[in-house]
Amino acid sequence: MSAAPALDRVLDHLRLRRAPGRPTQVHLSVTDRCFLPCLHCDIWKNKAEDLPTAFWLDAIDRLGAWCAPAGLNLVGGEPLLRKDLEQLMTRAVRRGFEVSFNTNGWLMTAARAAAIAEAGVSVAYVSLDGATAATVDHSRGRVGSFEKALAAVDLLRAQGQPRVVLASVLHAGNAAEVPALLQLVRDNDLQLVVQPLYQNFGPAPYDPTWWQRSPFFPRDEAARARLEAALDRLTVERLRGGPVLNAAAQLQAMKQHFRAPDQDNGQSCRAGHSDLSVDPQGRLRLCYFLEPIGHLHEVLPLHAQWDRPEALRRRWEVSRCDRHCNLLNCNFARDDSA
Repeated sequence: MSAAPALDRVLDHLRLRRAPGRPTQVHLSVTDRCFLPCLHCDIWKNKAEDLPTAFWLDAIDRLGAWCAPAGLNLVGGEPLLRKDLEQLMTRAVRRGFEVSFNTNGWLMTAARAAAIAEAGVSVAYVSLDGATAATVDHSRGRVGSFEKALAAVDLLRAQGQPRVVLASVLHAGNAAEVPALLQLVRDNDLQLVVQPLYQNFGPAPYDPTWWQRSPFFPRDEAARARLEAALDRLTVERLRGGPVLNAAAQLQAMKQHFRAPDQDNGQSCRAGHSDLSVDPQGRLRLCYFLEPIGHLHEVLPLHAQWDRPEALRRRWEVSRCDRHCNLLNCNFARDDSA
């Protein structure tokens, strides 16, 4: 009989929790820079300089030796602001990672799309928070954002690789456009993944009252009804094998999030159990709203940082957390039961 359950009970009593194994998904934030003043994000307000190419190449090598094969998602900010992004992608693929990245599309060119395909990237997440220029340009804070995103999709699809997924932040301002967005996805042989509106990402600390100031949070029953109808439509698409990547359980859980964002939604959080985040300063994080557990500058091996006391403590804190960020895609338990 394994001693692991008994050990876990002891650790839980001590307010510590182990990870089930090595990370299966790494989120590598290679820049804090962005040029779109999105209304649902504050990352564009950051002024930090990027770490050099050599730092990230070494980080990818170390991560690959420890946890590849796994997923590695290059995020920002806007990752395409880095001129060396394709070099980082190539290195990550060679180290055994399944590589993906996020982009708003503005900096995509035919040459960069070809370089991304040549690097062997598996998935490109293109941000598109609606099905009309008026909605997308408003939420992204810059006219032309809708057309730039669609142009990026065309450039990437012309290469045949990577697979293109539209990434949408779902909120009261775009819920009515979900049917049209799904049609756009079908017409272009794409896939769709949604995130529920949450506190603006960026330098600010966790704020439990964020929703009271968000311009996109539903304020009345009609707005909530539109969101719930959109979530039901997405759920049906998922259950019948359509192009929606979110788990059905996650989509349905979002209803309570939009009705009572200040109440425990009863969902467990997976932050730091299967996912590891590396912020633009090289700090290792299990959750962006908790203190980091280590740093890539440390001599201590990554596997030791993943299992050090600070990490065990963070996981225990995550297991007791009642915030709604457990509904975000990097935190939600990968369970497709309805």
